[in-house]
Amino acid sequence: MKKLMMIIVSMMAAMSGFSQTTVAEPEFVGQVIVVNADSTTILLQKEQASMKASSTNFGLIPIPGSGLLDKSSTNLVVKGKEAKVMLEQGRLTFIVRAEKNDIDPVSILGVFQFDVKKKKRQFKMAEMNSVGGWNFNMSFNNVKYVAKKYGEHSYLIVIENPEPGQYGIVLNDIYNVSTFGVK
Repeated sequence: MKKLMMIIVSMMAAMSGFSQTTVAEPEFVGQVIVVNADSTTILLQKEQASMKASSTNFGLIPIPGSGLLDKSSTNLVVKGKEAKVMLEQGRLTFIVRAEKNDIDPVSILGVFQFDVKKKKRQFKMAEMNSVGGWNFNMSFNNVKYVAKKYGEHSYLIVIENPEPGQYGIVLNDIYNVSTFGVK
């Protein structure tokens, strides 16, 4: 009976996305690694991001009421149209090194999809329309993921079948984005 229970528990652990692997945590805080099915890893490249504000400038036209047509937005922007690390679509597993892993990951960790525009990737953080008011996106979590503590300082992040595109992962510092793409 004990053997049967051990086999069932082993099978359930193998089927879950959180079966513990023997992959070491990343060396430094803020580093993100991809864990492949064969337990090999790839360190995601950190890319420098900047804030860019844009406006339609209708408010500058000297016609009464033209300011009501003005739209402004603030975006987090990364240069380049594609990340160096491109992954196949399917279940993606990451290990993100934090200072400590006893904080709810949703409050310190963001996983988001970029909009690709010409030679840059951007994530809209705020938008203002004179008629509609402000629309703030205070969260960097527009991609659904499941997180669990991993090791002494890290989080294990699992994303199920993300759509093809460009993605970023941030930990506390929004100006250093770990980027990847999905084919």
